[in-house]
Amino acid sequence: MKKILIPTDFSTNSYKAINYITELFKNEDCAFYFLNVYNYGAGGLSAIEMLQADDEWFEKPKEESLQRLGDLLEEYAVNRNNEKHEYHVISEGLSLVKAIEKHIESVNVDLIVLKGDAKISKNIEAIVGKIRTCPVLVVPPYASMNKKINLTIASNFTEEVQTREIDSFLETFKNTNFKVTVLALTSEENMPEETSRNIKLLCTHLENQTDKAVIVEFTEKSSNLKKYATSHLNNIMCVVDKKPDLLRKIGLCKSKVISTLEKLHKNPVLTIHQ
Repeated sequence: MKKILIPTDFSTNSYKAINYITELFKNEDCAFYFLNVYNYGAGGLSAIEMLQADDEWFEKPKEESLQRLGDLLEEYAVNRNNEKHEYHVISEGLSLVKAIEKHIESVNVDLIVLKGDAKISKNIEAIVGKIRTCPVLVVPPYASMNKKINLTIASNFTEEVQTREIDSFLETFKNTNFKVTVLALTSEENMPEETSRNIKLLCTHLENQTDKAVIVEFTEKSSNLKKYATSHLNNIMCVVDKKPDLLRKIGLCKSKVISTLEKLHKNPVLTIHQ
């Protein structure tokens, strides 16, 4: 059973992300975990005021979180009953990243689903930048389902792509109508031999795993990625987040995938990790 963690702030876009992923996996056995984090809004309180606060002050944010999670659970587990799906709720008084890290391990999560917005939020930056143990799917508010599932794996392929997270994602659709495209962000004519080798290795692996032909396309140059994505809005774009270097590890720079996500903010984007 696929285990999917969905952080929610109960916004309209959050509901749209849930609707998208439950529809995408409607024929698959899945356990969905709705995660809400709360805080105490104590920015204006002194240390003495915090110590003097009563139990009700501390319990109220937790109770509100659980109440809204209960409403969400009723909507999907009762009103939209799918016998292949089960639902769970998690309420945490932690930062969003810390809560996700905690429950990736406790639940053994296969996929994280984030709501997208018109711009890449600080939460998405933090999660994509720090969570590297499972793939992350960012779902924009205007994402729509197509009858055929299209996954486009986009990269310059200067390095060999590790396929574990791609395999796990595609395993979900083995009995459905889906198509995989490998999109090389380069020119076919001027492609280095190593790049050609990495593309062939990936295609051979995917065809063996899925028993489906893999289409290879070229953008001529990496700057054409946005144009390609805009003309394929129903495609799930898959991008590769490379292993962090020292500067990224110490916080002096962010993942290059963030700038790619900004270009692809109208598409669902699956981020996988090297």
